[in-house]
Amino acid sequence: MKKQLAKLMPFLAAAALVACLAPLSAVYFVEMAPREAAGEYHLDPATEALVYSKEGLQIKVRFLSDEALRAEIPGPQNPYVLQEFDARRGYRPTAFTVFQVAVVNPTLAKVRLDPGKVELLIDQGKSLGSFAIDRADALGNRRNFETYFLSRGVQNGNQQRLYLEQMGKVRETIYHRDAPVFKGKTYAGKIVFEALPPETVGVELVLHDFILAFGIHDESTERVTLRFPFAVSQGVREQVAERR
Repeated sequence: MKKQLAKLMPFLAAAALVACLAPLSAVYFVEMAPREAAGEYHLDPATEALVYSKEGLQIKVRFLSDEALRAEIPGPQNPYVLQEFDARRGYRPTAFTVFQVAVVNPTLAKVRLDPGKVELLIDQGKSLGSFAIDRADALGNRRNFETYFLSRGVQNGNQQRLYLEQMGKVRETIYHRDAPVFKGKTYAGKIVFEALPPETVGVELVLHDFILAFGIHDESTERVTLRFPFAVSQGVREQVAERR
């Protein structure tokens, strides 16, 4: 019996290796590429960002895929991606549409972007509003991370701890509402929307009422609306991963 087992061991090991590397399931991928830029907009090939420039000021917008988000925030405390696979669909879906927005201000006295005034226009004519941090920040709107995570259930101690970790990551990485960028400073954060409809092939991120100048009483004296168009590619992709 022992001799038979010894002969089978190489075959069992090979089978185990195949099982470990076999496709576990599939993921839903979303990829975006900036559309051709002109005028005050240009492409940054190093970061794949679409950039608005004026008098030294730069606003850089970059789409973050689930893969990029997982690399940036590994583990289940990542608030922007789903960990579980959807058995009914047969793949792991996306939870959100996430952009990294950086404001680089070497020249102007003070500028400010309000993420609550940012919208995502979809080629089917639909408009999405951005997610706030919590219910207080959302001013009653259900589109906020506190409501999102609590609606998914936080009944036991482990879930409560994970919820607090995820909310901590949101507060650490999101683009905050009251975040003026003074001369010589840079500020960056994520602006987040719900997942795109599967038929979407193009979007436009619109930054409404970006403030370029303030008066002596801190009132805005110059505003501009900025538009960042992207082409969208999305679908289901098989995933090969090592079982843990």
